[in-house]
Amino acid sequence: MKKKVLIIFKYPHEWNLGVTDKFSNYYDTEFLYISNFKNENFTEIVNDINNLIKSKNIEIVVFDGGYLKFINLFFIKKINSNKKILMTSDNFHLYELNSITANACDLVLCADPFSTLKFKEKGYEAFTLFHTHHHIASISGKANKILELRKINKNNNEKKEIDVLFFGHQTPDRKNILDYLVKEGIQLKNVSGLPQDELWELIIKSKIIVNLSKSRTSVVENYASENVFKFNYQFKGRIFLSGFHGVACVSEYSPGQELLFNENEVPTFFTKEECVKILKKLLKNEELLAKYSNNLTSKINELCDDKKNFEPIYNAIEKSNHRRVALIKIPYWYLRISAKQILLRNMKLSNLIKTIFQLRIIFSIIKNSNFSIKFLIVSESIINTLWYSFIFTFMSKK
Repeated sequence: MKKKVLIIFKYPHEWNLGVTDKFSNYYDTEFLYISNFKNENFTEIVNDINNLIKSKNIEIVVFDGGYLKFINLFFIKKINSNKKILMTSDNFHLYELNSITANACDLVLCADPFSTLKFKEKGYEAFTLFHTHHHIASISGKANKILELRKINKNNNEKKEIDVLFFGHQTPDRKNILDYLVKEGIQLKNVSGLPQDELWELIIKSKIIVNLSKSRTSVVENYASENVFKFNYQFKGRIFLSGFHGVACVSEYSPGQELLFNENEVPTFFTKEECVKILKKLLKNEELLAKYSNNLTSKINELCDDKKNFEPIYNAIEKSNHRRVALIKIPYWYLRISAKQILLRNMKLSNLIKTIFQLRIIFSIIKNSNFSIKFLIVSESIINTLWYSFIFTFMSKK
């Protein structure tokens, strides 16, 4: 009989199916969304999840750590399970925060191989879990997966209508690069916000996908110190989507992709001038373009094969002992964020008494801190309790 796993996702998202699909091949897998707990406070959510774990004899819990500011070290510690796993996706500016949260877990799973190395640098047992889109995930459990992927790519040999495709959010930096491509004579189709099926059709009709890897924020937010850098180079899923659909990808540099792909699989650029040069070279040479497309597709199929990707993760989960990383202390900035996360759940004037009782949790997480930290966090927590109770009550009446 398979062991039972509970995956606690932040909220419904198209990528979640890829994760549940991976785990379902090895475990009896259930999942829930933190976003569905709309009328519960921190303690009530913890109790509901622990009751579910007990009633269904769940042994392993996977925590989707990321942009939702709720799943922290103290939340994970209160969840009752034999094994705990932190799963991160966009880790690029949350690394310092996640590296503390991971201390409550036995393993860390990252979507970016560079993030995996950063967790290993701290001493954690970390692995890269390659997320597949639900369109791909829906076939990944089938016996003849390669044949199914070929069906997805059945139109690859037909005449391509689009020379170069970019899809994704528009930022000033991205606009600057894409406008330059058009100025230099590249026939570019630039789309965002399309329904998935329409996007897949465009990908299949394209010769090349351009991947832009700089982070979309105007500054790299750093919880541990001042904001210093404007952007990071991030590992993006466009490369995988290109390979799954048998289309070549020309990508802006990121350290994550450098760890996975060579120049014969994903041609890489740093500047818009280098991008134009690569695109023109490939568009003039159909044989070379086909080589890059085939090389990328083969590599993506290899990376996402369960034997090579998830089986090492499964073996690590099943180990009886896991390394533990010792924390010298929990820094003030992390305690401050956690205190706010704990308090700002279902906060209204009608729940003020219940919210005040949550202060007991705040006292417990700061008990080993010095007096100044205790004073600052308790003071801010009291102010937040009163202020946000009024604000959230007013907002709910609009």
